[in-house]
Amino acid sequence: MTSPPPGTPHLIEELPERLRDDAKHLLEDLAGDSLYKRLIIIEALRLVAGDHAEADMKMLSKVLQEVRTGLDVFRPYKDTRKVSVFGSARIPPNDARYEYVKNCARALREAGFMIITGGGHGMMQAANEGAGRDYSFGININLPLEQKPNPCVDGSPRHFYCQYFFTRKLFFLKESDAVVLTPGGFGTLDETFETLTLIQTGRNPPIPVVMLDAPGDDFWGPFIRSWMRRLTHDHLISPDDDNLVFHTNSIDAAVAYIRDFYINYHSFRYVGHATLLRLQHPLSDESLRRLNAEFSDVIHDGCIEQVSNWPKSDDPELAHLPRLKMHLDRSRMNVLPQIIRRMNALYQRQDAASSEA
Repeated sequence: MTSPPPGTPHLIEELPERLRDDAKHLLEDLAGDSLYKRLIIIEALRLVAGDHAEADMKMLSKVLQEVRTGLDVFRPYKDTRKVSVFGSARIPPNDARYEYVKNCARALREAGFMIITGGGHGMMQAANEGAGRDYSFGININLPLEQKPNPCVDGSPRHFYCQYFFTRKLFFLKESDAVVLTPGGFGTLDETFETLTLIQTGRNPPIPVVMLDAPGDDFWGPFIRSWMRRLTHDHLISPDDDNLVFHTNSIDAAVAYIRDFYINYHSFRYVGHATLLRLQHPLSDESLRRLNAEFSDVIHDGCIEQVSNWPKSDDPELAHLPRLKMHLDRSRMNVLPQIIRRMNALYQRQDAASSEA
């Protein structure tokens, strides 16, 4: 028998002997594929070989099924930017806030974004209606009280159910390029704080987060004016965390805040200890110099560099994009949105100057 693919032999030896030959055959069949596919096989076999309770195995099989389903649903739309809209299922269509969220989702669709919601009624239905069925995703959750899909996503190929909140929230943020927070209860607040925590700590790519109030309403005002100030005053969050959210009662301002984030910024990833920002267009030497001068206090080592074709392991579809490489102080990951917005502004300035020349 031939040797197992690189990166897996020692893992095969950790399997029970009765599974090793079958594991080697499976891994040989995947020898030309991604290492991570082979590691998934190994981990699955280790779970099967383990002495786990039936309830735990049931949970794990359901989690894998939900993740696979979500990946299949979103795959055809990976190149289309999307906005997740969170909000209450209890707000009726005759509420002014319902109509406002519907209008906001329509404006986002017109700006080129698709809309992701929890697939239920209330604010979720308003957002799906505003975007339209063909531009909507719905990720419902199985609950004892049975949350039915709203008519806009029911039966759509972009609608699916999750048994677990954590797999549902995985896709809300994994697939989103922005989040709009509308009035809601415990579930909405849970989604709000998880979103802010993941961006603050750098575990989610930097994305725009909008707290949207309808004119005359002030649902998010107390959070901004009281809770954020108290948390900052007590040194429980950083003053820079104020920049993680944008509070507005203007649809135009909300859409512009989200759209402008992607004027030149494309995407983000970590490469070892380096933080990488992919750009749509390169920065001039002067723009890069100014960016370094303004954010030198958050760079742990070296400076912000503009590089190309790095790393070699990057997605081939993105290899042509220029990018900024930096060793950011990991305790200052919450500053990334500021760096991105400033980089965008510098690019706009250089682009305007180039047009006038």
